[in-house]
Amino acid sequence: PPLILGGGSNVLVSDEGYRGLVVINKIKGRTYLETNNQILLTCGAGEVLDEVVKETVQKGYWGLENLSAIPGTVGATPIQNVGAYGVEVSQLIVEVLAVHASTFEEKIFSNEECQFGYRDSYFKSEPGRNWLVINVTFKLSTTPNPKLEYGALKDLQTTADLSPALVRATVTEIRAGKFPDWHKVGTAGSFFKNPIIPKDQFDELQKNFPELPGYPVGDELVKVSLGFILDRICNLRGHCERGVCLYEKQALVLVNETAGTAVEIDQFADRVATIVKEKTNINIEREVRKV
Repeated sequence: PPLILGGGSNVLVSDEGYRGLVVINKIKGRTYLETNNQILLTCGAGEVLDEVVKETVQKGYWGLENLSAIPGTVGATPIQNVGAYGVEVSQLIVEVLAVHASTFEEKIFSNEECQFGYRDSYFKSEPGRNWLVINVTFKLSTTPNPKLEYGALKDLQTTADLSPALVRATVTEIRAGKFPDWHKVGTAGSFFKNPIIPKDQFDELQKNFPELPGYPVGDELVKVSLGFILDRICNLRGHCERGVCLYEKQALVLVNETAGTAVEIDQFADRVATIVKEKTNINIEREVRKV
C-alpha cells in the first residue's frame, strides 16, 4: 500500500523501513480570493506550512499567525488538525481537495466531512488514509481577530498596535525557547497528545497539584497539560535513556540524541506512558505516527 508523506516531520519509521510505495507530496501553488473582509487561501499540499504562514502575515491577513514555526507541509494540517497556542486549523479550513490513492477519484471534503477532532481527522482513519490531499482552502481575515488566550500570548492583549506580524514574532520566539532545532537533532516536536480527561478526574489531580493547567473542551471534559505532568508530577524533563531524551526545556518533546534505532525510541516512549499511568492514572496517546 502507498505511504503518503509531506515533510515526514511527524513520523517514526521502523528500523526495517517501509515495504511499499512512498509518495512525497510536492504539490505547490497559492491563490488568494478576497471577498469583503474575508480571504480564501487555496494552497498546494506540498507547500511548506511556515512559508505560507509568513506570507499571509506579510500581507496583513489574520488567521494562521499562531501556527508559526511549525515544521511540515500544508497537506498535513487537515490530517493532524494541526494546532498551537489556542488555534487549530479546523477553525480555518473551508475545504480539502483530495484524490483516492487506488481509484483516483477526486473529492472535495467540507470542514464537516473532515471530521476534525483534537489532533485527529477523517484522514487518520483507516479509509481516510487512502486519500491524498491535493490542496487546502483556508479562510483568513483582514479584520483583526487575534487569539491571545494561550500562555505567554496573554501579554499581547494590551498591545495597542497589535498585528499578525507581532503575534508571529512572539510565537516564533516562544517556540525557539521551548523546542529544539529540528535541523540539528532528531525530533518530531510534541511526541504525545495533551490528554483529555473527565472533569472529576482533573479536579482530583488538582487537589494534589493545584498548579496543573486545564482547559475545558466540552461537557465535563478538560484538556490537561502533559508537559506539566511529565515535568512537575513525573520529574521526567531532561530524562534520558540510551540516547533518547525528553527535551530539557520542554518535557513534551522527545529528542533522539544518540539512539541508533527506532526500537529504542519506541521503548522509551512506552516507558514514559507507563510512568504517567502510574502517577496519574491517565493513558496518554502519541501524536507521532509509527510506520
